[in-house]
Amino acid sequence: MIPTHFPWMIWAELRKLYSRGTGIGALVIAALVGLGAVAVMYQAGHNDTAQINGASLSQIVKLNAIECSGWALTARNFFVLPLFLLLAAASSVAGEIGERTLREDLVRPIPRWSALAARMIAAASLAAVTLVVTAALSFLPALVLFGLPAPGAVPVDYPTVGHLALGYAASFASDVGLIAIAVLLSLIVRSVGGVVVTLVLVLMADGALRGLLYVLNMASVAFAAKLQPWTLGNALGCWQGWSSEFEPMRFVALAVVIVVATSAAMARLSKMDVP
Repeated sequence: MIPTHFPWMIWAELRKLYSRGTGIGALVIAALVGLGAVAVMYQAGHNDTAQINGASLSQIVKLNAIECSGWALTARNFFVLPLFLLLAAASSVAGEIGERTLREDLVRPIPRWSALAARMIAAASLAAVTLVVTAALSFLPALVLFGLPAPGAVPVDYPTVGHLALGYAASFASDVGLIAIAVLLSLIVRSVGGVVVTLVLVLMADGALRGLLYVLNMASVAFAAKLQPWTLGNALGCWQGWSSEFEPMRFVALAVVIVVATSAAMARLSKMDVP
């Protein structure tokens, strides 16, 4: 049963999250990424001196709002902003375990899962807001400066605004997966630094596994291609196919990650003693 004051718990977590350095930093980075993509595209689109394979950079770069916001999405998901989301989620659980403030919620006559769910919802809201900020500050200025692709000026299969929106939606799903993993690790490691180090080690091991599967796939080993979408890195990178074609199995793998990590976190919290 959902506690009657559950919305107030979420509100309290939102206030804490958006007042912390990690929450504020994530919003600032999201804004800088969006505006930075516009600035980089403008400079690249007017650069006639730099050449690649005999063609100037201005001839290669496609000046339009879809391309610019796609650049922003890629930059947004490159390490820094996911790290802020990881720190935000870890701080709200592992950080509060260390500060002994999580115990204040757990001793109240409420289901333990609600305390964890409120923190995960708050962290997911931060992911959503950063995506909206990056999308708005990259797409809208680029729309004014560059416009949309002219009909007939791009291939038939060129990504549309709809593809871009799906890419940002898929990125939100990936963020939720990262948050679920961070919360689970927070209940195991119980320190913010430990969560970051552990996840980095897990992703390094996952990268090695993906490299091995790639080699085996090149060697025509049958099971390698089937296992590749199920690795953690591929699941969290489900958004990467936005401009061409999504891989459905990546989303299935991500759903499994979210369900397993969230269920394990809820089960662990229900049994653990919090000092």
